[in-house]
Amino acid sequence: MGVSELTVLVLVYSGIMIFFLVPFKSKKTNRPITFKESLLHITFHKKALLALLLINFLLVAIWFGTEQEVYHFNAHSGYPPISSDSKAIFYMCALLGYTVILYVALALWISLNNLKRRVE
Repeated sequence: MGVSELTVLVLVYSGIMIFFLVPFKSKKTNRPITFKESLLHITFHKKALLALLLINFLLVAIWFGTEQEVYHFNAHSGYPPISSDSKAIFYMCALLGYTVILYVALALWISLNNLKRRVE
């Protein structure tokens, strides 16, 4: 997969995850929202379930996609059988790691924007 294809996939995935994790209505409070409250706020709402379903779907798709690739290679190549479980596990860990980084960055961004609004 080329760099441009990977960039497009990351941008689309990031956009969908941000859409699913940002709640429609924000809480109107008189005090700044802390980072912990921001994490809880973006975790427990209805659209967050769709983000969880998306992550589960992608993890299953990665696993079955690499399994089908290995099966096809073993069935049609004539070479000794191969296994690419480590490749699938690496892709799945990379997806989860990127999702966690995106989740924490989004919570931090929301809490900093709320703090900035309260200071002004």
